[in-house]
Amino acid sequence: MHYIDSEGRYFTKKLLIEANNAAIREERNRQLKEEYLENLSHDMVYPISLSFDEHNRGEIRVQIVFDEKGTTGFLDMSKNRYNLLPKAIYHIDGTVELETEEMINAKRLYPEGREYTETVGRKLIRDSSFRTKVLKAYNNECAMCELDDVSVLVAAHIQPAHLCEDDSVNNGICLCKIHDKFYEDGDICVRFNGEIFLQNENIKIDYDKIRFPIDKADYPSPNRLNQRLEMSIRRFKRN
Repeated sequence: MHYIDSEGRYFTKKLLIEANNAAIREERNRQLKEEYLENLSHDMVYPISLSFDEHNRGEIRVQIVFDEKGTTGFLDMSKNRYNLLPKAIYHIDGTVELETEEMINAKRLYPEGREYTETVGRKLIRDSSFRTKVLKAYNNECAMCELDDVSVLVAAHIQPAHLCEDDSVNNGICLCKIHDKFYEDGDICVRFNGEIFLQNENIKIDYDKIRFPIDKADYPSPNRLNQRLEMSIRRFKRN
């Protein structure tokens, strides 16, 4: 059984790792586990079963098939990178014709091994009430200390604003400017249950967990916290 998108595009292991590394560098929403990809066979190809344009903003989300059992995963990539993927030709007699390595390399924008980053242009229309909602939910106090001076408080997005369109209170934490900077840089991280841990051992903090809002409906989203946590850990390791 063949799993193909309308154009028959597929990945080799090498191309899949390159595309995933690009998704990590470009901080795209859907990425694959690096350890999982390393264990894939070099002798297989990994077809795309679905592909769709993400909001017409130059980004393609693809569903990739990894084995005969139908194990799949999603990856976000630029439309340019997607268009350079090789195509399989499926013949009537059941044979499949793949592109040669020379054909694949001939389409590269840059020499093999050279990394490049593509950004996604997006006009953001932010919810102007986001800061008001978040500060109110946290009673105008930093969730990591006792600072309650509104002039130095920030409504920090958990999943960064340029990666999503979520301006709900559940994607925000009230932080003072100091802790916001540490959180933004990944020096301070927050687990899905609100536990705080430090990637930078030079930072000291008095709290083991963030202080949650009074209303449970305003609690930070565990999914958003996990997304931010994984992104912060990857970024900190690279730096």
